[in-house]
Amino acid sequence: QVGYSGIVSPDGNNIQFTHDFAHSIVLKGPSGIVTSDGKNLQLTAGQASLQAAAPAPPLPVSHYVASQQSVVGPSGIVSPSGNVQFSHEFADNVVLVGPSGIVTKDGNNLQLRA
Repeated sequence: QVGYSGIVSPDGNNIQFTHDFAHSIVLKGPSGIVTSDGKNLQLTAGQASLQAAAPAPPLPVSHYVASQQSVVGPSGIVSPSGNVQFSHEFADNVVLVGPSGIVTKDGNNLQLRA
Protein backbone atom coordinates (compact mmCIF):
# COMPACT_ATOMS: atom_id res chain seq x y z
CA GLN A 1 0.00 0.00 0.00
CA VAL A 2 1.34 3.44 -0.94
CA GLY A 3 0.32 6.10 1.55
CA TYR A 4 1.21 9.61 2.61
CA SER A 5 3.74 8.43 5.19
CA GLY A 6 5.36 5.55 3.35
CA ILE A 7 5.03 2.35 1.35
CA VAL A 8 4.04 -0.99 2.88
CA SER A 9 5.09 -3.99 0.80
CA PRO A 10 3.71 -7.52 1.13
CA ASP A 11 7.28 -8.82 1.49
CA GLY A 12 7.87 -6.65 4.58
CA ASN A 13 10.32 -4.30 2.82
CA ASN A 14 8.61 -1.10 3.96
CA ILE A 15 9.70 2.44 3.13
CA GLN A 16 9.09 5.20 5.69
CA PHE A 17 9.05 8.70 4.20
CA THR A 18 10.93 11.43 6.03
CA HIS A 19 8.91 14.04 7.90
CA ASP A 20 9.86 16.72 5.36
CA PHE A 21 8.99 14.54 2.35
CA ALA A 22 5.64 13.48 3.84
CA HIS A 23 4.69 17.09 4.52
CA SER A 24 5.66 18.18 1.00
CA ILE A 25 3.28 15.72 -0.71
CA VAL A 26 0.73 17.57 -2.81
CA LEU A 27 -0.78 14.66 -4.73
CA LYS A 28 -0.48 10.88 -4.63
CA GLY A 29 -1.34 9.22 -7.92
CA PRO A 30 -1.27 5.72 -9.37
CA SER A 31 2.28 6.05 -10.70
CA GLY A 32 3.95 8.48 -8.35
CA ILE A 33 3.89 11.24 -5.78
CA VAL A 34 4.02 14.96 -6.58
CA THR A 35 5.65 17.22 -4.00
CA SER A 36 5.57 20.96 -3.44
CA ASP A 37 9.36 21.23 -3.70
CA GLY A 38 9.63 19.34 -7.00
CA LYS A 39 11.32 16.27 -5.51
CA ASN A 40 8.69 13.93 -6.93
CA LEU A 41 8.76 10.16 -6.46
CA GLN A 42 8.19 7.88 -9.46
CA LEU A 43 6.87 4.52 -8.25
CA THR A 44 8.32 1.32 -9.63
CA ALA A 45 5.89 -1.07 -11.34
CA GLY A 46 5.90 -3.19 -8.19
CA GLN A 47 5.16 -0.23 -5.93
CA ALA A 48 2.43 1.03 -8.25
CA SER A 49 0.76 -2.39 -8.13
CA LEU A 50 0.42 -1.96 -4.36
CA GLN A 51 -2.00 0.94 -4.80
CA ALA A 52 -5.46 0.35 -3.42
CA ALA A 53 -8.34 0.73 -5.84
CA ALA A 54 -8.94 4.36 -6.65
CA PRO A 55 -12.01 5.95 -5.10
CA ALA A 56 -14.95 6.69 -7.33
CA PRO A 57 -14.75 10.07 -9.06
CA PRO A 58 -16.58 12.88 -7.31
CA LEU A 59 -20.24 13.34 -8.08
CA PRO A 60 -21.32 16.52 -9.84
CA VAL A 61 -22.11 19.29 -7.39
CA SER A 62 -24.65 22.07 -7.83
CA HIS A 63 -23.19 25.53 -8.37
CA TYR A 64 -24.73 28.90 -7.64
CA VAL A 65 -24.21 31.22 -10.62
CA ALA A 66 -24.19 34.70 -9.07
CA SER A 67 -24.63 36.67 -12.28
CA GLN A 68 -27.82 34.75 -13.05
CA GLN A 69 -28.88 34.08 -9.46
CA SER A 70 -29.35 30.49 -10.60
CA VAL A 71 -28.46 27.10 -9.23
CA VAL A 72 -27.04 24.66 -11.77
CA GLY A 73 -26.93 21.00 -10.83
CA PRO A 74 -26.50 17.61 -12.47
CA SER A 75 -30.22 17.25 -13.14
CA GLY A 76 -31.26 20.77 -14.08
CA ILE A 77 -31.14 24.52 -13.61
CA VAL A 78 -33.25 26.56 -11.19
CA SER A 79 -33.40 30.24 -12.13
CA PRO A 80 -35.67 33.26 -11.70
CA SER A 81 -36.51 33.16 -15.42
CA GLY A 82 -37.66 29.54 -15.28
CA ASN A 83 -36.37 26.10 -14.47
CA VAL A 84 -34.80 23.60 -16.86
CA GLN A 85 -35.11 19.88 -16.15
CA PHE A 86 -32.43 17.84 -17.93
CA SER A 87 -33.49 14.62 -19.64
CA HIS A 88 -32.40 11.35 -18.06
CA GLU A 89 -30.00 10.80 -20.96
CA PHE A 90 -28.39 14.23 -20.53
CA ALA A 91 -28.18 13.94 -16.73
CA ASP A 92 -26.53 10.51 -17.06
CA ASN A 93 -24.06 12.05 -19.52
CA VAL A 94 -22.94 14.82 -17.08
CA VAL A 95 -19.37 14.48 -15.80
CA LEU A 96 -18.88 17.83 -14.07
CA VAL A 97 -20.94 20.96 -13.41
CA GLY A 98 -18.83 24.10 -13.13
CA PRO A 99 -19.53 27.81 -12.79
CA SER A 100 -19.25 28.40 -16.54
CA GLY A 101 -20.68 25.22 -17.98
CA ILE A 102 -21.33 21.51 -17.90
CA VAL A 103 -18.82 18.91 -19.11
CA THR A 104 -20.33 15.76 -20.61
CA LYS A 105 -19.00 12.28 -21.31
CA ASP A 106 -19.71 12.52 -25.03
CA GLY A 107 -18.06 15.93 -25.45
CA ASN A 108 -21.26 17.86 -26.20
CA ASN A 109 -20.63 20.34 -23.40
CA LEU A 110 -23.10 23.03 -22.34
CA GLN A 111 -21.82 26.61 -21.97
CA LEU A 112 -23.72 28.61 -19.35
CA ARG A 113 -24.46 32.20 -20.31
CA ALA A 114 -24.75 35.27 -18.11
